Amino acid sequence: MSENKGKISMTFRLRLTLWYSTLAMSIILLFSITLFGVLKQVMRDQIDENINSVLDDVQDNLTFYVTRNADNEPLYFTPFYPDLRGVSTPGAFVQLWRADEPDFPVNLSGNFMLNNEPFDADALQKEEEVRRDVEVDGTALRVITRPLKSKEGIIVGHLQAAMSLQTVNDATDLLLKIMVLGWGLSLLASVLLGDWIAKRTLRPIASITRTAEEIVVAEDLSKRIDYDGPQDELGYLITTFNGMIRRLDKLFNSQRRFVADVSHELRTPITAIQSHLDLIERYGLKEDDPSLKAVRSETKRMSRLVGDLLMLAQADLGHLPIIESDVQLDSLVLEIFEQALILSKGHVRVHLGNLDTAVVTGDSDRLKQLLLNLVTNGIKYSAEGGKLTISLNTDDDFAHVHIADTGEGIPPEDLPNIFDRFYRVDKARARAQGGAGLGLSIAKWIAEAHHGNITVESVEGEGTVFTLHLPLKDEEPEEDFHAKETRQRFPALRLARKQE
Repeated sequence: MSENKGKISMTFRLRLTLWYSTLAMSIILLFSITLFGVLKQVMRDQIDENINSVLDDVQDNLTFYVTRNADNEPLYFTPFYPDLRGVSTPGAFVQLWRADEPDFPVNLSGNFMLNNEPFDADALQKEEEVRRDVEVDGTALRVITRPLKSKEGIIVGHLQAAMSLQTVNDATDLLLKIMVLGWGLSLLASVLLGDWIAKRTLRPIASITRTAEEIVVAEDLSKRIDYDGPQDELGYLITTFNGMIRRLDKLFNSQRRFVADVSHELRTPITAIQSHLDLIERYGLKEDDPSLKAVRSETKRMSRLVGDLLMLAQADLGHLPIIESDVQLDSLVLEIFEQALILSKGHVRVHLGNLDTAVVTGDSDRLKQLLLNLVTNGIKYSAEGGKLTISLNTDDDFAHVHIADTGEGIPPEDLPNIFDRFYRVDKARARAQGGAGLGLSIAKWIAEAHHGNITVESVEGEGTVFTLHLPLKDEEPEEDFHAKETRQRFPALRLARKQE
């Protein structure tokens, strides 16, 4: 397992490093190429500017002599440069090629090169300015050839000026070497830095992997990942992972408790049935034998337990449908009140409190089951002569059914767990009364299935109030619930007055 984990981690780490290095080096390479090209072009433009300056100076000092025929028509023009001291710009070589003497240039610079050879022979045949890089005797030159025209537009010669590109070439070669060296060092640095960043970035993921491996090996869901970094994507991932493990831990604990409780709950009636069957087998079956009644009682108890477990299992799987219809909640509360009067058997005084008119959307049978569970729970834990009050009030969006008893109350430390399956505040007493700890779990599921919830308030020694909150239906059909109110409400109100 560790080997596989290391391979997966290293592969992703190497991949992340390569992505980072490739991106960084691509940016550096693009920047280097752009810088190299811009610098080289700027230096060449500077040389061109210097050459043009020389050519402009020479051209401004040129004089043209006109040779004419007998009819005083111009035959050809002779350019003449009067200042023979040469061009003063250092490193500039200037030639004047006259059209009347194409084989003998006039060297206008103080440096003689090539003697009678042009710097760029092909450019002398052009009628527009030509710029070229040429090599003369192993020396790279930048040459600009400019045609000379008379006032009549006749080309009478060419000016050629050249400057060495050696400085530019030396500078660009040095810059290229520096860039190549810098690119190599940057590649090494980006790989090392990328590996460090990848390692640091993946450290929480490696921690998640180690924790998951420890959970699998040790089967210990109590472990959590320690993380004190920012709540970024990794922080959110770790928080989600810890929440998932916490949820799984709770579910596995619930499952273990569930198995233990179910085993215990089923073992008790099975043992009782087995004992009574032994008695029946030993002494025979008599009419109205108490053992037979006990067997029937324990069988019913097991049947109820299995039925409740089956319903919760189907609800967890989503296979328990809710048949939605308009439910007149105040009429349903009155029905529950009537049944509470019967279930109390005078042990508890049952009262009907405020009763607002309310219509909700849901399954009438399931809602009735929910309220009966709460009422039965209140009667069961109320002392002799206690009081149970059922009331219904509404606000703008919700209906609230309150079931308040004056029983022994629930300790504060038990309140968060009372809706857990098989949870009992007083296990011994609840079992003696036949409770399995599933009623409140069923009630909670039914409430949530109807987009509502159940809240509880309790003071130990004074009593408990369960409140069912259900969303009201948007539009209430007035005729329908007036009819239901007339048929069902009056008998229950008469019973309520008798209790009072």
